[in-house]
Amino acid sequence: MTLSRHMERRGLEARPHGFRTSLRTWLAETTDAPHEVAEAMLAHVVDGGVVRAYRRTDYLKQRAKLSDRWADLVTGGAGRVVSMVETA
Repeated sequence: MTLSRHMERRGLEARPHGFRTSLRTWLAETTDAPHEVAEAMLAHVVDGGVVRAYRRTDYLKQRAKLSDRWADLVTGGAGRVVSMVETA
């Protein structure tokens, strides 16, 4: 289920449409992440089939480091998990 659909089902009015764009812009403007790694973070398919056939990496270590930095940015470094479920 997409985050947007999840929020809709919970009756939340906000939608996360700009979130992926914000991540991609941040990656391009404030990090030295290679294009391929940045696109992999968004699960985008890049390059042609031949290049992808020989690329045997998912960039997991690079993506993990960037994800930690992104989490620090969007949480103000607090590292708190934001609940998307209504509590009674």
